[in-house]
Amino acid sequence: MIRVRIVAEGDVQKAGYRDEVQKIARELGVKGFVENLRDGNVGIVCEAEEEIIDKFVKKIKIKKDFIDVKDVNISEKTKPTGEFEYFDIKYGKIEEELGDRLGAVVKYAGGTWEEVKSSREDIKGVRDEVRGSREDVKEMHQDMNKRFDWVAEKYGDIGIGINSIKDDLGELKSMGNDVKEMKNLFAKLVNHIVKEEK
Repeated sequence: MIRVRIVAEGDVQKAGYRDEVQKIARELGVKGFVENLRDGNVGIVCEAEEEIIDKFVKKIKIKKDFIDVKDVNISEKTKPTGEFEYFDIKYGKIEEELGDRLGAVVKYAGGTWEEVKSSREDIKGVRDEVRGSREDVKEMHQDMNKRFDWVAEKYGDIGIGINSIKDDLGELKSMGNDVKEMKNLFAKLVNHIVKEEK
């Protein structure tokens, strides 16, 4: 067992770093405390087996969200005192802590707002694609109508029958007509078209 004093430098205050350090310490079974220092860094005093301390030091070199640890220095190694029962956060004066937490909230809210703005741009792109697709569908529908009109013009009665089928399709579906009957009508129509082609 050893006792070490650590100083973490970088963007470590008003970013939720102490909470992360506490979580890591508790996962590893490290005992001690973490606190904000007046110089903007974070101090840690802890006790554990030396190999656990090595893992702990590696894990607290955090670079995520608004936490950006530039350096972690072990300033002192001594024999453990056994005075720590848990790993805690040492809080400062209530005004400082409220300011610290409020600063973290402002940072996270700002980051979230940037993500929302970015998402809005993505949504706008999707909306524009949907609008473009609507035009494609409209053109396809118009093209299909032209083709039906062409068939009606070319094949006379057959075309009239096709237009009639086209007009009645929705009605046939809602009426629940037998699918076999529709297949038979369509087969007759196809046979008639094939005979006309020959």
